[in-house]
This record gives sequence, structure tokens and C-alpha cells, in this order.
Amino acid sequence: MLTKNNPIGVMDSGVGGLTTVKELQKLISTENLIYFGDNKNVPYGNKTEEEIIHLTRGAIEFLISEGAKVIAVACNTISTIIDKIAADYDVKIIKVIDPVVDYIKNSLNVDKVGLIATNFTVKSGYYDKMLGNIKVYGKGSPELAAMVDSGKIDREEAKRVIRIHMEDVLRAGGDIKHVILGCTHYPIIKDIFQECYPEINFINPAYEQAVAVINYLNEKSILKDEGTGSFNVYTTGASDPYNVIMNMLNMSMPEEIIKYEKELALL
Repeated sequence: MLTKNNPIGVMDSGVGGLTTVKELQKLISTENLIYFGDNKNVPYGNKTEEEIIHLTRGAIEFLISEGAKVIAVACNTISTIIDKIAADYDVKIIKVIDPVVDYIKNSLNVDKVGLIATNFTVKSGYYDKMLGNIKVYGKGSPELAAMVDSGKIDREEAKRVIRIHMEDVLRAGGDIKHVILGCTHYPIIKDIFQECYPEINFINPAYEQAVAVINYLNEKSILKDEGTGSFNVYTTGASDPYNVIMNMLNMSMPEEIIKYEKELALL
């Protein structure tokens, strides 16, 4: 039986989902958090659907084995296909895309938005389908997530890549005021996006996902609202990028960064 003391599980293809962890820490510091990042196989956005599903199952099953009372899929690419396997698990799975779609529909009076994401996310058309009458002008980036995940971010190179993708979006969409950062890696360098395009509102889905997780736990009366929360990170890859990115995000550091040794082998 799940209790308040069971942890919130957060998963991503790499370090990007730490943006969701940061928002959770800011909103409620009493929760226990466990993070799984598959840095060995990042980025997922350049893989096939079959490969993504296989890797995702491994991550979900690990978090369930650790007692996760809810799993936040802090990866846009995984979120586009998670409905195909979510029913196989008893734990609640909260995607990163749906909360930001609700925010756009309910809080922004717009008829179009921009989207910068992985190739897989853009090609899936998931944002287009979910946003309905709101036109989405999307551009996929094959390299930006991996650049961030390395922890070795060259600001000038990041600016160059961002400008290439953003100019494609603005050329196609015209007078766009709001752009979704459709990969949780991207809010880590939101300041670089903002420096290049100060007039654009770059939407961070991590905050909306964190709110959705807390609302769900409240509804189920399993929100841990007392004491001090723990935080542990598991990664299939190197730990160094985590230290770099968490310092960049100015977030609470984990008790441990643990190497996950079990193979999440591709099919």
C-alpha cells in the first residue's frame, strides 16, 4: 500500500528532468524524491518508438521497485508514447506535456504557439493534437538535448543552434509570442534562449508538471507535508553532468548519485 512516505519518482532520458525536480523542491520540500536518468542512451528523441518504449519500461519498473507512489515522466519524447504502455502499471504516470497544454489552453489567449523539441516529439504531432485549434509551429533539434546533457555547455554554440531553430519557427509562424521549451533539457539553458529572444515568452513545462504531481498526491491524500524530504539520483551514465547541471539550476543537491548498473539494453 502506498503511503505519504513513499517517494515521488521522476524519470528522463538524462539530466533534463532535474528541472521538474527543482520545481517540486521549490513547491514542497517535505517530499521524498527519487530520480532516474538514462544518460547512457540520451537523447531519446533520435531513437525509434520501439527503442524508446523498451528503455522506458526499464526505468518505470525500477522506480516501481523503489516504491514510487507516482511517476513524473519528465521527458517530452517519452510522454508522446507513454499512453501505449501506462495501463500496464498500477502506479499513476503523469506526463510532462499534458499539464502545459492545459496551461496554454486555460491561461493564454492565443491562436498559435512555437515549439522547440526533439525531432521525435515534433514529428509525433502530439502537441498539435492536444492543443486542437491552437496552431503549433514546431522545430526539432537533433543536437540540443545531448549538448545540455553533456554538462559541457558552450554558450556561443548553444546560441548558434537556438537561433537556427528559432528562426525556422518564427519564419513559419510569423508573430509568435509564446514558445514551448518542449524538452526538459531546454529550461536548463532558458537564460540563453531568453538572451537570444528577450521578447519571447519561453514556456517551461517542468513547473506545470510539478503542480500536476502535487495536485494528484493531494487528491489521493498521500502528499507528504511534514518533515524533511530525501533526494537520490540514479543514472545509467556518468555522474559529473548531474553535479554541473544541479549547480546551474541552483537546486538542492541529492544525498547520493548512484550508478545504475543494470543494462537498459536496446532491442
